[in-house]
Amino acid sequence: MTTADKSALKKSLGLHALLLVVLLISVSLSSTPVMPVANSTPAPVIKATFIDAQAIADQKRAQAQAEAQARAEEQRQQQQAAEQQRRREAAARKAREKKAREAAEAKRQSELRRLAEQKARERKEREAAEKAEAARKAKEAKERAEMERIMQEQLAQEQAAMQQQRRKQVLSEVDRYQIMIQQEIMKYLNADFKGKSCRLNIRLATTGLVTKVTIIDGDPALCRAAQSAVLRPDRLPVSDDPAVYAELKDINLKVEL
Repeated sequence: MTTADKSALKKSLGLHALLLVVLLISVSLSSTPVMPVANSTPAPVIKATFIDAQAIADQKRAQAQAEAQARAEEQRQQQQAAEQQRRREAAARKAREKKAREAAEAKRQSELRRLAEQKARERKEREAAEKAEAARKAKEAKERAEMERIMQEQLAQEQAAMQQQRRKQVLSEVDRYQIMIQQEIMKYLNADFKGKSCRLNIRLATTGLVTKVTIIDGDPALCRAAQSAVLRPDRLPVSDDPAVYAELKDINLKVEL
């Protein structure tokens, strides 16, 4: 109920109270005994009293109705105000809930973006690390292959040098044993064949035993004598070294005095 309505109600109640006081005074005065006046009759007095009572009842009824209406209006306005307050509170609650949902959604979207960015960053870092690792391994493999190639070359060179050195040693030993074989054969030849020469093919066993001797060319007499001289010793000098023996087992030997 507004202030203007309350003021109007108070004025109405005051007016009704004033009328009630006036009516009560009128009734009191009408009930006071008066001296009979000549030529007066009681009928008008009774009628006036009845009219005042009826008016008072009407006024009370009107006042009660006005008060009931005022209370109903006040109750209606209170209910309306309560309903408006409820609606405002509901709207405010919905607004808060909407704001909270929007904030939660914004936070969720922000978290999703952060996680997506983090995953993208981690993927890039992982890819970069894998690429760097692959490059490192490729470089190491290349360097290792180059080192192996260099080592193989060095080893081959060393082996070639060793083989060459070994070959020299073997050939030196072969020459030495050929000279020894020649000297062994020369023991059984005389000076009659001086100035003559003969070439023989001699095959030897590992023990130095002559398995075969063949004349290749040369002075026939010297060749026959040299062939017999080769067969006279039980064994000819031969090396225990397999590489040297491989060169001596089938040799062409020149016999010359």
